[in-house]
Amino acid sequence: MIAKQDFNRAFLWLPVVGALIFSTHLFAGSWRNNQSLSGFNKVNIYTPDSYSSVGQGKALMIVLHGCVQSVDAYLTAKLESAAENHGMVIAVPDAMNKAGYSCWSYWQGTKSRTSGDYKNLISLATVVTGDSNREIDPDQVYIAGISSGAAFANTTACLAPDIFAGMGISAGPSIGTSSN
Repeated sequence: MIAKQDFNRAFLWLPVVGALIFSTHLFAGSWRNNQSLSGFNKVNIYTPDSYSSVGQGKALMIVLHGCVQSVDAYLTAKLESAAENHGMVIAVPDAMNKAGYSCWSYWQGTKSRTSGDYKNLISLATVVTGDSNREIDPDQVYIAGISSGAAFANTTACLAPDIFAGMGISAGPSIGTSSN
């Protein structure tokens, strides 16, 4: 038999437990997947409910996959928590002009604002930032990537410093290297 005081103590915790259970659902943003946008056949975009503590509105982070990595891998990478904590929209495009192993083709073609996926990424940043429903601060647009995506993010940020406030690269080759 449960003592009345134990029951009352347990009952007092009910609102706290309920808040913990439901808070992730009440305040979580949402993914929009498989969008065709800005020259890409597939872009996954997460829009948080929160706002950045820096600047005005939300930030935008474009994240580039690596070789042999599916663009959908980021759907299970738990980026939502970081996006909500920092008020950051996350856009994950799938490379259009792929080279071997589904890599971003960082070592081939012309490196300019008007060519291939460089043009597509600049357009993606501009289009997503221009969507007033997302409330993105144009001074908080970033690009990041891993592996071939890191090399491509690095080059894209260098080509368009007026668009990208910063870049983050991980495990990627430097500009000017080949696929070897």
